[in-house]
Amino acid sequence: MALPELSNDKPMYEVVVPSTQEKFKFRPFLVKEQKSLLIAFESQDNKQILTTMLNCIESCVPGVDLNKLATFDMDYIFTQIRAKSVGEKSTILTKCIKCEHENKVEIDLEKIKMEKAEIKSKVISITDKINVEMKYPTYADVLSNSSITNDNSSEVENLFNSIKSCLYAVQTEDDNIIISQEPIEEIDKFINSLNNKQLEKITEFVNSMPSLSHKEKFICEKCNHENTLALKGLQDFF
Repeated sequence: MALPELSNDKPMYEVVVPSTQEKFKFRPFLVKEQKSLLIAFESQDNKQILTTMLNCIESCVPGVDLNKLATFDMDYIFTQIRAKSVGEKSTILTKCIKCEHENKVEIDLEKIKMEKAEIKSKVISITDKINVEMKYPTYADVLSNSSITNDNSSEVENLFNSIKSCLYAVQTEDDNIIISQEPIEEIDKFINSLNNKQLEKITEFVNSMPSLSHKEKFICEKCNHENTLALKGLQDFF
């Protein structure tokens, strides 16, 4: 005899997207989603973690479009779902900077803020005749670039991959060239042809993108040294 399928009432909550102020309704995780998340985090595979997280968001948030919301907006939505599903607290393991003893630090997810930097314009002048138009990348952009989800990528590789994800168009006197429509070889060629000053302008945009951030002071349970745990980006919190 088949067991009955539970039709538990699912409470709905509201989240406001940081960048657009758009409002979405969401429900907490079910056991099947919590199980898939635990398996993904245990794997320590960036692509599996990201894909599972996005699948869970799609299941819990009716009408959300992964192709439109920026990565940091999705990160914020995920923390809100997680807080209502499992609890407002997340426990982080971190080492004392003095004695290197590993401490458990409890983070209140409701205190997480979206760190924003002032961005004057998404259009950056590269030369007198060439501009680049930047954008906030979506997780669809991230997943389409296999290098970004590569656990073995260096910091330099990660930076250049982030630049690729943030490039929307190159504007010349005659054309507006949409980056997503160009071969990856042409994009790499364009980025590699930048001089240091031009690269700095683009990197400034990438580094100033909003991100989840929080600082938590804690006393080492072994040596009593006061530490400050600085968290930035979704994976730091879980």
